[in-house]
Amino acid sequence: MINGIYNNRAKRRKRILLCNRTLALFLHFSNTNRWQSNNLLHSCDLSQYNRTMENWSVAERLQKGVAWLLFFGFFCLTACAGKPPTMQGATETGSGAAPLNEGQGASETKLLLPEASGIVVYQGAGVEIDASHTDQGYVMIRCEASEMRLKARIATSVQTYYYDLPDGEEYSVFPLQMGDGTYSVRVMEQVENDLYAIRYGAEIEVRLADETIPFLYPNQYVWYDGSTDAVLEAQSLAKQLTDDKQIADKFYRFVVKHMTYDTQKAATVQSGYLPDADEALKSGRGICFDYAALLAVMLRSRGIPTRMLIGTVTPENLYHSWNSVYLNGEWVWMDPTLDGTGHRESDYITERIY
Repeated sequence: MINGIYNNRAKRRKRILLCNRTLALFLHFSNTNRWQSNNLLHSCDLSQYNRTMENWSVAERLQKGVAWLLFFGFFCLTACAGKPPTMQGATETGSGAAPLNEGQGASETKLLLPEASGIVVYQGAGVEIDASHTDQGYVMIRCEASEMRLKARIATSVQTYYYDLPDGEEYSVFPLQMGDGTYSVRVMEQVENDLYAIRYGAEIEVRLADETIPFLYPNQYVWYDGSTDAVLEAQSLAKQLTDDKQIADKFYRFVVKHMTYDTQKAATVQSGYLPDADEALKSGRGICFDYAALLAVMLRSRGIPTRMLIGTVTPENLYHSWNSVYLNGEWVWMDPTLDGTGHRESDYITERIY
């Protein structure tokens, strides 16, 4: 689709191997943790990592009394501070959702940003789940301070996603990217080591306004707001352009030309890493996660649905992050990191979508 900018095969190979290591670490610790059917569970060995989430089992056992403890075992990535409250019942304070923005032409685009409007709220145990705008493809969660680590678990009958959950007054935004249906939303708190308990949860019915709408809003992985430099850069680059395909092509070329693969970062990146589009834009350096996040931020801000995908690239069995962009009624594959390396769309196996 677009000519490559890398000509040195040795450098390409090194970049691929480092990206493989980095995304393997991310995939293993951030989203996919193998469960055992007992209460005390053991952490997975990275060498035994199994990428097929559908083949894994989930251990869920209710305890006596209020039956709120449910134990899970997996590596945790972030630490929080504070005191854990007790679990309470869910409350729903209303119904409704924000209307889908209309008239989003390429030249004049209204920036879609998440809002915790308090119309539909599930709350208890110091947790608030704002589900006011699920038809727009997102849910917002915040949690009172805890001395232990926190996780958000969002699942349907199709797939399960795990996220690090910071505590405090600010909401975190999570996509509802698995289509229409019942979503199980849980906030989990570390008890000790790999032992976790459900702190609070809710079952939420989701009917999306459009199947692409989750990929028009920012979320924890593709974060931005009106002051984000990457959004302002996209606005500048899109001037005088009225066609989504032209905009997508221009943004893709910009990311490929602007970014340089950071081999040192790939070798030292910590588990739990989340991309920062502005940092990538400012430094002009990053790993595949940064490339994909920057392109997604720029395109979403212009009203073009864009997915950030994580999975495997063959034949190298490379754990990798790339994009797909909704153009003319279909999803179009784009990979700014491996541009020019000869890979085809059929080489990519998607495991996670954000």
